[in-house]
Amino acid sequence: MEPSAAMGCVNIGNLTSTLPVIPYQKLTDLYYLSRGGFGTVFKAQHSDWRTTVAIKCLKLDAHGERERNCLLKEAEVLHKARFNYIIQIFGICNEPEFFCIVTEFMSNGSLDLLLHEKDMYPALAWPLRLRILYEIALGVNFLHNMNPPLLHHDLKTQNILLDSEFHVKIADFGLSKWRQLSVSKGSGSKPTEMGGTVIYMPPEKYEPSKSRRADVKHDVYSYAIIMWEVLSRHIPFEDVTNPMQIMFSVLRGMRPDISLDSLPADIPSRETLISLMTCGWTSNPDERPSFLKCLIELEPMVRKFDEIDFLEAVLAIKRTKLMGQSRCCLAQSECEKRSEEGSLNMLKDRHSPWPGSSTSGSGSCSSQDTDISIPGALTSSNAPPSKDGSSPSSFLAHNLDPPESLKDDCANDLNIPIKAELPVPEYETHMDNLTLKSQQQADYSPPPRYSPPFQGPFAQWISTRREEIVTQMTEACLNQSLDALLARSLLMQEDYELVKNQPTRTAKVRQLLDNCLKHDDDFCLIVVRKLHDNKQRGLQPYPPEISSPPPVFPTAPPLNMSFNIPRNM
Repeated sequence: MEPSAAMGCVNIGNLTSTLPVIPYQKLTDLYYLSRGGFGTVFKAQHSDWRTTVAIKCLKLDAHGERERNCLLKEAEVLHKARFNYIIQIFGICNEPEFFCIVTEFMSNGSLDLLLHEKDMYPALAWPLRLRILYEIALGVNFLHNMNPPLLHHDLKTQNILLDSEFHVKIADFGLSKWRQLSVSKGSGSKPTEMGGTVIYMPPEKYEPSKSRRADVKHDVYSYAIIMWEVLSRHIPFEDVTNPMQIMFSVLRGMRPDISLDSLPADIPSRETLISLMTCGWTSNPDERPSFLKCLIELEPMVRKFDEIDFLEAVLAIKRTKLMGQSRCCLAQSECEKRSEEGSLNMLKDRHSPWPGSSTSGSGSCSSQDTDISIPGALTSSNAPPSKDGSSPSSFLAHNLDPPESLKDDCANDLNIPIKAELPVPEYETHMDNLTLKSQQQADYSPPPRYSPPFQGPFAQWISTRREEIVTQMTEACLNQSLDALLARSLLMQEDYELVKNQPTRTAKVRQLLDNCLKHDDDFCLIVVRKLHDNKQRGLQPYPPEISSPPPVFPTAPPLNMSFNIPRNM
């Protein structure tokens, strides 16, 4: 690191930045969160500050000085945007092979998670929803009033983060160069993917021939779509399966439904909000209101509620979340107890040594791990070193390998053939008839593949309706299923990434259904319920059990199948 960097500024070529520089050695306990349009995001601890931070890393070529200069300029602008409802930039981590922005960490994730994870947050009080809309407008209005104005142009619920008291923090603004480099280097999703940008993009952006100089009205359109999403708790255009269909529909004037079916009658100041919303998403940018106008309309609505109303709304959410975590701990302890009992019983029943198992068996990382590895200089403090003493290439790898000293654990070892369907006498006879030769072959034979668990009614339904599901499952329904599975720790992050990185919607659905075959019926139930809730009527009849009230799912992952990672920030 250069001397100037140690003093708190960066000097690259002729560019001098006053951004605080954070040495990479100070960032410990890295925890992978997500990978998106801005590179890879980690949660980390700052060893000196004793606080949690978020870091967004982008790998760069060692000699890409021009790219690095552009990133430094953008990061410096972000650092100057200090406001209550704007994410705070602490500094940068500037190394030869990668570039990181270090920001404050938001413990409650994104607005997208709050709105659409209805099992975790079944109810959201109107005072809190209106306060969120008001604070979003305050944050973007501040950006637009900077000199020169700072335009977001990627405003969406995934970029609106929530702090410990569910106050808004706007993130990922002013990062056009960062976004461009992330996509070009293959570390992020396509910018026009339906899960993010397209549904919030104004119609003038769909027609390059009619493109105009970038202005604030782009963000106003995005805000109007977010208003509808907050009030309805639905994903805009969720019934449309193809992003191109969304673009054509929006160009023809289609907008989200504002009837009572989507926007209930009990919304406070419903007519005023709908009027503001429809003006914000009008096709003519000049007719859209400014954010100052939005604030003038929203302020009287927010003032109708006092501090107690907001506190009660936040307390209700925290109580629901805490109850869910308590159920998770209880279910996890029961799962561990059952696994220990199963291990003891299996050890009593078996008469032969355990077959030797290769260290490259089911616990090894897939090729996807190379995409989510920590930058070379950043390592996780809780990750064990490799056998040769080098740092792990991916901090997820040690969570996927079975413990070396516990090869006989029936809950963790997927390499041991267990024929549970055999009666005990028949099983013992079978074991007694094994010859020494067969035993030696077993010792050196490669471990067999893991066989899927017994199929319950939901897994059987998915198996029989597989091709129909592939045809009819919308991308919105797919995203909701993935989020729900991640929230309950039933889906490993690498499996989540494997689904999201498929090139087409049908490929993503097929990959998700392949995962259903590897998991129990609780996993399949979530997928079936999301299909049912999204009104995929072409798949009727659904299993009879789906019409009953949703059960309380065990939130603890199977010891060898899941990795508890919160949703991407």
